[in-house]
Amino acid sequence: MVTFLQDTARNNLISWTAEAVRLGFARGAMLSPFSSPREGNGFKRSAIDTSESIRTAGGEFWFDPMTHALNMPRAGDFRFYDGWPLWSDTRGELVTAEHQRDHIRRVYDIQDGLGSPRLAPTVLVSYPDTPQSQLALILAGEAVTEDGGAWVAIAGDQQFWTSGAELDAHIGALDQLEPGGWLLTVSRSDNAMPPGATSDEIYGLMRSVYALSRDRPVRVAFGDLSALPAIAAGAESLGTGWDMRQRICAYQDFEERLGDAPGGGWYQRPTLAGLLGGLAQGEYRVLQSEDPERARALTPGTIGPRPGQAFMHHASVLAGVISELAPLQDRDRVEALRARYVAAGAEWPEVQRITHTRLGYANWIQPLLAGVDAFMAAEGWV
Repeated sequence: MVTFLQDTARNNLISWTAEAVRLGFARGAMLSPFSSPREGNGFKRSAIDTSESIRTAGGEFWFDPMTHALNMPRAGDFRFYDGWPLWSDTRGELVTAEHQRDHIRRVYDIQDGLGSPRLAPTVLVSYPDTPQSQLALILAGEAVTEDGGAWVAIAGDQQFWTSGAELDAHIGALDQLEPGGWLLTVSRSDNAMPPGATSDEIYGLMRSVYALSRDRPVRVAFGDLSALPAIAAGAESLGTGWDMRQRICAYQDFEERLGDAPGGGWYQRPTLAGLLGGLAQGEYRVLQSEDPERARALTPGTIGPRPGQAFMHHASVLAGVISELAPLQDRDRVEALRARYVAAGAEWPEVQRITHTRLGYANWIQPLLAGVDAFMAAEGWV
């Protein structure tokens, strides 16, 4: 029960995944057709080389078709995507049952060839009980009919995860399929960090995870720190990385990109375990200078200045929280995370006073804690 690494357009997925697996911070990685080419291109290695290298290093390798990204506004980053044989006809065509089955089988064929567990494609849903949500249910049903052990993806925007009883009904209908496992994604309108999660979104995500994880493993893609409440509700792992587009599933990261830039800037802000949030590098240096004892207490260990060092520290923080929650069950697990949020909330005011950071408790903790509280109240745990 540790993290898994989302794909990156950079050429370091193999080496950094192997290192994170060796250190016990990650279980493996997911390749995306939007971020990696099928064949090597002189900058990135081929998908089969990536798969074999990650598995040789002891990590899990998954291929996520990311079909739901085609539904994002202004989706247009197809420089790698169109090199994958995911469609026999028009890209994204899922109108007929024949189209649906063909796409599912093509996804499975690619996954089989790469040594990846089977993960079914899905579409992005904004509102339950709509034609798009019905298509998601149909695709999931066809995918499980084709392979009852396949994992099923559920992708929704923030509106979807805040839809209350309609969300519960949609999740309940999916749960009846009894697949091999679940991969959940929250899509967002931008890649600002921390993400603009709301208490209602967190509450809906926790309810969904709690229901689905009763008898199947659940993971949250692109979850990072904002998916810790899902871990508390029963998810086994969350996705993260060193680029913004590995930590957040944002519409803008699937828009057409100009030039050859990898996309997704390095995220080098130090993550402080005691704050369950981050500071700018300059702010962290101020904290170290003005209150070194507090700085050491909030984030034990050394955070190096280079991107790889910052990421490994971040992954260690996530893995530490997940490992702390893993042995616990139900109420105890949620209460343990809540206690961490309360403790972080007590530290943030002084850290903000010292560092003058504009992103503090209200951004990193408050909506997540409110979502946790709503979930606990609904379960009668308060």
